[in-house]
Amino acid sequence: MRAAIFDGPGKPLRLDEVPDPVAEPGEAILRVRACGICGSDIHATAEGVARVGGVLGHEVAGTIESLGPNPMGDWNVGDRVFVVSQFSCGTCGWCLVDQAHKCESIKFFGALGPGEPDGAYAELLRVRTNDLLRVPDGIDLGLAAMVEPLATGLMLIREAELSIGDRVVVMGGGPIGLATVLWARFFGARRIVMTEMVPHRLELGTAMGATDVVDISGDTDVKTEVEALLGQAPDAVIECVGRPGILSQAIDMVRHGGMVIAGGVCMQPDTLSHLDAYFKEPTVRFPATYTKAENQFVIEMIAAGRIDPTPMLSHRVTLDELPDAFEALRTPTDQCKVIVTP
Repeated sequence: MRAAIFDGPGKPLRLDEVPDPVAEPGEAILRVRACGICGSDIHATAEGVARVGGVLGHEVAGTIESLGPNPMGDWNVGDRVFVVSQFSCGTCGWCLVDQAHKCESIKFFGALGPGEPDGAYAELLRVRTNDLLRVPDGIDLGLAAMVEPLATGLMLIREAELSIGDRVVVMGGGPIGLATVLWARFFGARRIVMTEMVPHRLELGTAMGATDVVDISGDTDVKTEVEALLGQAPDAVIECVGRPGILSQAIDMVRHGGMVIAGGVCMQPDTLSHLDAYFKEPTVRFPATYTKAENQFVIEMIAAGRIDPTPMLSHRVTLDELPDAFEALRTPTDQCKVIVTP
């Protein structure tokens, strides 16, 4: 099969022929129909976190090409599925109570680290059938691939413990930030301010439910502008950037005793002022993994027409176009969620 290989930081993804994956017991091989390019992939390839020689890609929907022995669940060749981006065993205590994100031997496909299985920037993908969710016929598989970032945003809002009427700041208007804005509005935030520097994404912030947006491309005093818009410091700040210094800004911005969620994955060492945090007394959380149930909820809300993530889907590219599209996302202009369709 063809796949896009990561050769190291500073090098574009390379298309090559690699051996077809083989399904072991409890596994399936998917024909990849759509895979989103994630900001974590962009960061990981720049910072040297991604596994050299690996195949990235973990936001995936496809059709079952073949099944290994003893699949978990009622699956057939040709079924349309979304994959929770993990390898769970399906047999440990956590898996048996449908908490596979806590699996005792969990791995995450997408090559974002040593020993992690290959991902979906390829024609075929090996998955565990315990991690599959059925995609209704009415949902386009390109849209289904967006369930993963939408589930991430849902996880961040769950961790923020929002109350109806809260004032929220979302830092960053990439796909995760926009998904967080969507769910903040869905679950009753009164005011949502999204900060971003890319003009196109500022427009998308409003489309996804932000009541206000703040352009940080210049010398904006973000804290002062946010407080002027909200009339007070925000109850919660959800950081969706993943760069050094952003978490400190979030702590500085939130109200006394407020909630700060580290949603962006910072892949470099970071520092913060303990003294500033001491006087603010915020709750700071670092949520890592959404649940299978959250992914299922996203699918059901799309199918019911309760949410519409289509404004976020900006580009569809082929596998041949992936290397150039991947590099372009390092300095985005009109891109938001780019979907690869092998």
